[in-house]
Amino acid sequence: MKSPILIVEDDTAVRDSLRMVLEIYGYAVEVFASGEALLTYKNLGGSRCVILDVNLPGASGLETLARMHAEKIAIPAIVVSGRANRDARAQAEKLKALAFFDKPIDIDALLTTLHALGT
Repeated sequence: MKSPILIVEDDTAVRDSLRMVLEIYGYAVEVFASGEALLTYKNLGGSRCVILDVNLPGASGLETLARMHAEKIAIPAIVVSGRANRDARAQAEKLKALAFFDKPIDIDALLTTLHALGT
């Protein structure tokens, strides 16, 4: 089985539609509604990449990414936001996110980013 792409998104409709699109393109996907739920995933370090929404309940996507770095969980990250600002983009860059996408997500650009990972 292929290593999954992890989606962390609290909006059920966005989470489910993104999961469906990626599955149509042949990706294995696991979904989470919060950063805390993601961090309890047993195969986190063995995943292809994580797509993190900035605005999550509890720990934000950027806080979750920072925690992953602190815990030495090194998987590629893509950050998405419906309300992006310059500070969020700068923080994502500092945390070495591969890409930062505004919502609605440009699926072609996302697929290009995933393809560049060799996934």
